[in-house]
Amino acid sequence: MTPEPTPTAPALPLSVLATLPPRSPVAHFARWVRQSCPADARVLNIGAGNNLSGPLNQVRERAAHLVGVDPDVSILDNRDVDERHHLSLEDYAATAPAPFDLAFSVFVLEHVAHPRAFTDACAAVVRPGGVLLGMTVNKWHYFGLSTWITTRLHVADRLLPRLRPAEQVGAYHFATEYRLNTARAISRHLRAAGFTSLSFRYWDLPAMYEPYLPGPTKKLAARYTSLVYRVGQPQLMGNLTFKATRL
Repeated sequence: MTPEPTPTAPALPLSVLATLPPRSPVAHFARWVRQSCPADARVLNIGAGNNLSGPLNQVRERAAHLVGVDPDVSILDNRDVDERHHLSLEDYAATAPAPFDLAFSVFVLEHVAHPRAFTDACAAVVRPGGVLLGMTVNKWHYFGLSTWITTRLHVADRLLPRLRPAEQVGAYHFATEYRLNTARAISRHLRAAGFTSLSFRYWDLPAMYEPYLPGPTKKLAARYTSLVYRVGQPQLMGNLTFKATRL
């Protein structure tokens, strides 16, 4: 008896757009989150931390109930959420919380060590028809690629203090993985988790990367930005944001 073929998931509809460099990256992304947020929405901030990003307040104004989750203890000091949970997203999803209309993350995906577990947890907390949005560093940009390489070579932690003030490194540096930082990886894992209608928006902002470039190489950041916009290659831009709908 011939076994029936295993059904395959439908192709994931997606769009890719290059946007102008934003003056305030987090505020730029937060506007997209706010626009995607239905009235009286229940919203989850993944990796909320202490919410040092003031531009996220516009999401707070739109959400009827805002929940923050983060494995870092700083979440306990976040006064901008209605609930705070000192847990990883995977552990929080296992508590079977009430589903959310919208979930979002800001500079979290670069720290995800197990993409499939993370995206499955995203699907578990978002209701059918709800949306997931994320903002992260693009692995195929020179900044993302150099970070990926130095992380794999186990030298990133030694190099970073030479480029940034020690107090900033101590307060804001978390281990990076770069396993969920390309359109291909994000699309593959979100499709497997049950998301659809994926939209990517890329942009490149030299001021974000210049502090990490040594000496005279800083001026190359602006030249690179000009080049990728001129040749129309959003996949080589420094940051990507995305929006996906839960099936």
